[in-house]
Amino acid sequence: MYTGLIDFFNSILQSIMFIVAANNCVGKENKKNYKKMFMFVIIISLIMTLNTYILGNSSLAIIIIHIEELVYLTLFAYKKDKLCATVGYSIIYLIIGINVIVSFGTFMFLINNTSINSTYANILVMYIPQFIIFYLTLKNMNFIYKISLFIKSRISSILTLIITTLVLDFIISFLFIYNDKDNPFFKELIFIILGIFIIFLTIYFANIDRKSNEIFKLNIELEKKINELKKIKHDYGSQISYLYGVYLMENYEKLGQLLKEIIAGHDISSQVKVLSSENSLISQVINSTNLRDIDVLIDEKANLDDTNINELDLQRILSNIVRNSVEALNGSGLLMIKTYYTINYVVINIQNNGPIIDENIMEKIFQQGFSTKKNINGDNGFGLSIVKDLIEKYNGSISVTSNKEITNFIIKLPIHI
Repeated sequence: MYTGLIDFFNSILQSIMFIVAANNCVGKENKKNYKKMFMFVIIISLIMTLNTYILGNSSLAIIIIHIEELVYLTLFAYKKDKLCATVGYSIIYLIIGINVIVSFGTFMFLINNTSINSTYANILVMYIPQFIIFYLTLKNMNFIYKISLFIKSRISSILTLIITTLVLDFIISFLFIYNDKDNPFFKELIFIILGIFIIFLTIYFANIDRKSNEIFKLNIELEKKINELKKIKHDYGSQISYLYGVYLMENYEKLGQLLKEIIAGHDISSQVKVLSSENSLISQVINSTNLRDIDVLIDEKANLDDTNINELDLQRILSNIVRNSVEALNGSGLLMIKTYYTINYVVINIQNNGPIIDENIMEKIFQQGFSTKKNINGDNGFGLSIVKDLIEKYNGSISVTSNKEITNFIIKLPIHI
């Protein structure tokens, strides 16, 4: 009787953790009020209780409860932000699942090797740790949110998290089966479900392998195209020099004819920009910069509003680095800007394929007054120094790496919740 009441109470605590985590991870516009959250907790608790009542504490009940809870959260409770709700829920499910595996192993050890009563052992190693996890989880919900940001910025991490929680279900199920704690009929169903799951994983990873091969082939083709463009650039350099010579000789008729031939022979498209969001601060900085013939690729997976940095300061930081990159590219090349999350930081990655920065220079580029350009009036050498000071003002950091292919500025700004 006591364990039955504790089971019910434990189901409510788990439901609270699931709903609070899901609600904490979804966007502001999709968060629910306390009344709706209370209703969601009741429904999740009923899902657990009814399935446990019908199927018992069995391996099949574990998998069915998991699926039903996910369906309810994504199709009903948080259908407008399925991804974030799934990530928040799955993080808590993973924590609870690991605790169940460790607790179950400890429980079986105590039952088989000591004279402790099974009810007391159950309370000691199964329920008390659950209550501790409940307290620690709710107290550190900001940390759960940071983990969710990190996972959401990586598609593969989301799928890995969901697959891991399903693998945990099967591990717990086999612990039940191995210790003869399961219904014989359910054992057969679990093996069938496991077979389907393995087939799904095989198809999934085969598809990933196929896509990886396609991307590898595309990269080879892209490298060929880049080499072709380099040749074209070289040819254009020679042609422009020749045209300039014709111009100096004032042979304008021949000059016009040569220009027509070049245009007919090489149809070069105008500069291309690939932007994630036209309204983002990064896009505004790019659109206000004279890029000349530089192509820009922006991939934003993090929201810069998740930092506590002043928008004007952030604009100054981005503008300075972008302008330096444009100057390094000397009018043509590729500028790439990516944003993503780590556990504690929003990362802004600014890359260009300009010339390598010498190691001796790299140690000095953030020093005030240092510049590789002529500094006759003392006007140069302050941009990157200002950038570093601004970033450190907000407890962030900036670093730079450079090789023959790419120069990479990495800005880390603390996540502000």
